[in-house]
Amino acid sequence: MLTRERNALVVVSPHLDDGVFSCGDLLARSRLSTVITVCTGLPEDPARLTSWDQRCGFPTARAALKGRLEENREALRLLGSDGVELGLPDSQYVHNWQPFIPLLRESLKNALARLHPRQVVMPLGLFHEDHIRVSDILLSLLYLFPGAVWMAYEDVPYRARPDAVPQRLSVIRQRGIETSRVPTPCRSDRKSRAVCAYGSQLRGFGACPDDLARPEGYWRLTPSGDGP
Repeated sequence: MLTRERNALVVVSPHLDDGVFSCGDLLARSRLSTVITVCTGLPEDPARLTSWDQRCGFPTARAALKGRLEENREALRLLGSDGVELGLPDSQYVHNWQPFIPLLRESLKNALARLHPRQVVMPLGLFHEDHIRVSDILLSLLYLFPGAVWMAYEDVPYRARPDAVPQRLSVIRQRGIETSRVPTPCRSDRKSRAVCAYGSQLRGFGACPDDLARPEGYWRLTPSGDGP
């Protein structure tokens, strides 16, 4: 199920680390892959400082975005993956994300149409509002790309929260999408090196999250009907 085909793999990452933290082993064994990262846009007030950015060692949101983009590009380089940055804002910078939802849907649809992937790997959508939002939009787009194999990854580190994965799987099944566990890819030293590229994020966590030591988790998504 976890293919190695040419131009096979597109991973969708809500933030500048999620794709590598959750799918680095899969990306490491794919010859040609692309990571689409959603939240890569500068906030309206680039001089503001959120508590998370401060914990990560940045003085402003502008500095945080610049540093994280550099970290993410280096991590993808280490994995041999291309990157697409959609330029939408992180929810920590926005009081009301609702007006951005049509743009998110259109941006994801257009990016997938351009890349024409054989396999799309999306966040399961656990806990964090950006993750849930991106996952919900992609679930609605699944029916527009019937030629692709669709899978959901277990979002690191949120999958470690009690019952987070089974509860989200239940929500997805209620939408008429069947889910089935997919074998885990082999561990890769390349992922370990790529994770280390995210120095600011690891600083924010205080250490490397324990959840990163667990094998990656994937679920095949299969529509049981013609769509919503």
